[in-house]
Amino acid sequence: MSRIRSIWLVARREILERGRSRGYLLSLVVTLVLLGAGFGIPILLGSGGQTLKVGIIGEAPAQLEPTIESAAAAYSEDATVTFTDYPDRPTAEAALTKGDIDAALDVPADLSSPGEIVVHEDLDDTPRAILSGSIIALRAGEAITPPTVTALDPQSDEDRTAFLFANAGIILMFIGIFTYGFWVLGGVVEEKQSRVVEVVLSTVRARDLLIGKVLGIGVLGLVQLLALVSVGLLVSQLTGRLALPPTTGSAIAMLVVWFVLGYVLYSTALGFLGALASRMEEASNASTPVTMVAMLSYFAAILLVTNEPDGLLAHVLTFIPPSAPMVVPLRAALGTIEPWEILLSVLVTLAAIWGLFVLGGRIYSGAVLQTGSRMKLRDAWRAAGR
Repeated sequence: MSRIRSIWLVARREILERGRSRGYLLSLVVTLVLLGAGFGIPILLGSGGQTLKVGIIGEAPAQLEPTIESAAAAYSEDATVTFTDYPDRPTAEAALTKGDIDAALDVPADLSSPGEIVVHEDLDDTPRAILSGSIIALRAGEAITPPTVTALDPQSDEDRTAFLFANAGIILMFIGIFTYGFWVLGGVVEEKQSRVVEVVLSTVRARDLLIGKVLGIGVLGLVQLLALVSVGLLVSQLTGRLALPPTTGSAIAMLVVWFVLGYVLYSTALGFLGALASRMEEASNASTPVTMVAMLSYFAAILLVTNEPDGLLAHVLTFIPPSAPMVVPLRAALGTIEPWEILLSVLVTLAAIWGLFVLGGRIYSGAVLQTGSRMKLRDAWRAAGR
C-alpha cells in the first residue's frame, strides 16, 4: 500500500470517527462561547476603571476640565481623567502619535466654536461622548453643534475588518491548539493503551500514522473554523455591525493559511510527545513545553506585537515558527509587514513542520509500542534506530 493511501486511510478514519462524536459538536459550541468571551471580556474590563488621558491645546475654556470629569463620573464611578497642557497643536499631535494621550482638545477659550477633538486613529464611543457632551454643555445657549473629530491616521473599514479577522484568528489559533492538538495527543495515548496501534502499525508506517492523524483531525478543525467565520460574517451582515471591504477575501485567506500552519506545527509536536506516555496524566506533563510555548506566543502577539507591530521583537517573532502563526496575521492586519516577510515566514514554518514530521515520526515509532513508565526523548530516538 502506497504511503499516500496509508495517510489518507488514517485521516479518513479520524474524520469519520471524531466528526460524528458529540465531543466535536460540543467543542464547536465551546469555541463559539470562548470566541465571544475573547472579544467581550476586554470590552467589559475596559468599561470600568479606565483612565482617559486628555491633552488641552492652548488656553482652555473655563470649567472645561471639571465638566469632563463630571461627565466621566456619570458614565462610571471608577473612571478617571488626566489632563496635560500643550502650547500648540504640533506638540499635542506628537504626544498622540506616541500614545501619551488618548485625545487632544483644540477648543477656543471663548467657546466661539465647538472646536476639534484630535485623535491618533480613532476614539471609542464612550470617551467620544464624554468629550463631545462636555463641550456642548459648556456652549449652552449656542447652536448644539458637536466638535469635529479629526484623526491623524484614520482607520478605514478595511483596516478595522482586517484587524478583527486577525484577532479572531489568534483566538481561534489558541483554542485550536488546546482543542484539536490535544485530540491528537489523547488519540495517541488511547491507541497505545488499547494496543490498537500495534495492529495499525502492521500495515502503516509510524510516520504515516502520525501524519494521517494530524491531517484528519485538522480537517475537522478547518471545517469548524470556516463554520465560525461564516456564522460571524452572516450575523454581522444581518445586524449591520460590520461593513465588509474588498479585502475581506484576502483577510480570510490569511486567517485560514496560518490557522492550518499553526495547528499542524503544534499538533505534530503534541502527537509524538504523547507517544512517550502510557497514561493521559503523563502525556499532559510531557506536552507542557509545547503548551507553554503556545501561551508565550499568544501573549507576545496580543500584548507586545499589537503595541509595536513594526518593532524589532515583532520582526524576530515573524520568523520563529511557533510564534509566526499568531504574529504574521496581526502585522498584516496592521499593514506593517512586507510580502516577502510573509512568504519567507511561510517557508520557514513549512520547513519546521517537515522537520517535526521527520523527527517526530522517529520518536513516535520508537515510543508508541513501548509500555510502562514515560519514556525519555533520547530513549525513544534510540529505540527507533534498532
